[in-house]
Amino acid sequence: MIIESFFSPFTAQNPEEDSMVHRLDPRTKMGLLLGVTLLSVYLDNIIFLLTLEMVLIVLTVISRTFRSMMRFLLLFFTFGIISVVVLALITDNLNYSLVSFSPFFARFGVMITAGLLFAFTTSPNNLARALEKMRFPAPLSFTLTITLRYIPTLAREAGAIMNALKLRGINLSLWDIIRKPSYFYRGMIIPLLIRTLKLSDEIAIAAESRGFNGGKGRSSLNTLKIGVNDLFFAVFMVMSGFILLFMDKASLLKIGG
Repeated sequence: MIIESFFSPFTAQNPEEDSMVHRLDPRTKMGLLLGVTLLSVYLDNIIFLLTLEMVLIVLTVISRTFRSMMRFLLLFFTFGIISVVVLALITDNLNYSLVSFSPFFARFGVMITAGLLFAFTTSPNNLARALEKMRFPAPLSFTLTITLRYIPTLAREAGAIMNALKLRGINLSLWDIIRKPSYFYRGMIIPLLIRTLKLSDEIAIAAESRGFNGGKGRSSLNTLKIGVNDLFFAVFMVMSGFILLFMDKASLLKIGG
């Protein structure tokens, strides 16, 4: 199933997926995600934005999630290239389109890479425990973890719907979706929406039948603790961020002077 395999990296951690990044506390990775997002907004030089992107790519290689992440990044950068080409055709000025879109897509590329790195290296269970440690409201943390947990489930449901369509002689290719989007809407979107509503109802019934009280008094076998590796990683990323920010502002002052 293409759809299921596309979203398969969002499943919970496998035993063989055990890297330095996987072992980091989810709170450390949340800080990384927030810090990288803010830093990408403040950086103006495209070179330093690409440097930040390369740092994140190195982390994906260390965590062995780069191959799984490539399909999402390629989709994003393909969209970026198409946007630049379309704007160049409209304005008849390739240089203008590159200058206009490059920082925008570089920033979003950094944010997307950081978000995917967090999603691919953090299991829903660890995320739930981290949110509890951070005193997040129980309903909010429950919603976030359930959302992350059920992404692959929805992907499997979409794959099952596609197989059901094939059994009925309807094989929706990319060209068919572009040529007649109503087929995709009626054959995929509506059944998936109905199935999603049924799943949410089943989750609510299961939670009520188990006496779920919003996580109050919930215990856990494994406790999260920020260790030495988390501190070293946080210090390294903070120092790297300050260096990039300083160099970026220094380059702007040099250009202005």
